[in-house]
Amino acid sequence: MSGKGEKVKGEKWEEFRDRHGDGGRNLALYLGRREGGLTLAELAKGAGLKGEASVAMCLRRFGARLDQDPAERERLTTVTQMLIVRS
Repeated sequence: MSGKGEKVKGEKWEEFRDRHGDGGRNLALYLGRREGGLTLAELAKGAGLKGEASVAMCLRRFGARLDQDPAERERLTTVTQMLIVRS
């Protein structure tokens, strides 16, 4: 789901995807929602989560983490910049 997230985390998606509360997984979900405009159902399917409620919880957790953790905000900025396509 997230090659850029893998690069930042230094792990393969499959290694951290199912890790409850993992910042990398939640970052990928957040970007999919915010930058990609994906629905909760699309995110759940793509991430292999049980359903929309699971995704919503991950997004709430990640939002709270962004509010409290400057390092997480920096990670978000780094990954977002990596997604910018330069022509």
